[in-house]
Amino acid sequence: MAKNVALLVAESPWFSPKSNIGQASGLPFFEGVKKLLNTKVDQPQFNIYSCNYYDNKSLESALDHLVNTSESRQVLYLGGHGDGKNVANATLKTASQLIRDRGKKIKGLILSSCWGGLTDKIADSTQYGFDPNSMAATWVNGPNWVISYRHPVSWFESAMIETSIVKTFCDAYRYYDINSRDAILDRFEYALRPFCIKDPMAYSDEELCISVEETIRVWIRPQGAEYPKEVTEELFSRLQVLQGYE
Repeated sequence: MAKNVALLVAESPWFSPKSNIGQASGLPFFEGVKKLLNTKVDQPQFNIYSCNYYDNKSLESALDHLVNTSESRQVLYLGGHGDGKNVANATLKTASQLIRDRGKKIKGLILSSCWGGLTDKIADSTQYGFDPNSMAATWVNGPNWVISYRHPVSWFESAMIETSIVKTFCDAYRYYDINSRDAILDRFEYALRPFCIKDPMAYSDEELCISVEETIRVWIRPQGAEYPKEVTEELFSRLQVLQGYE
């Protein structure tokens, strides 16, 4: 059955107004997707809700605000500078717990943060949690999929890839249940196929260019499963064949 879908954007300011007068944000990219998808009023709509955060406490408030939508399917974008342990001034450990506990409707998570996928910590957001806003004892699962980066990424290139992922998943969620491992993997393959997986996307401490396939990490927790599993290798094996590298 067709359903409306919500993109929840929790974003920490990327740069100071002095160094970035225009205040770069992922929102304009996602608003472009909204204008593309919402072509007719009698079709399911794709809606966007956004909120800034700065640390653990403000992230908790932002998520409490954002998840309270009428749409039954949500995708969460969490953006901010990172170091592998933190996103902005919120810790990945706390962020994972907050998302997990509020994951009743969240189908997918994009962690847009340098080194956000350096460890498996953000994948913990997919597991069982306790809904803190429920009037009764209610257990919930977090997202069915998570994507992030194991290296410091170029801002614009990552924004392009994230926009494609938002478009691909949110468009599909309006019409289909995408709960199985294969269905989710298919959507990632479709979203990433326009991007050459050998092109540079990130940089090492030695300023060496690192490719798309070496940078992105993806985890999937199919509906009903308790724990996520990383599918990065399988995803890029598919894309290597699709793009003619095998």
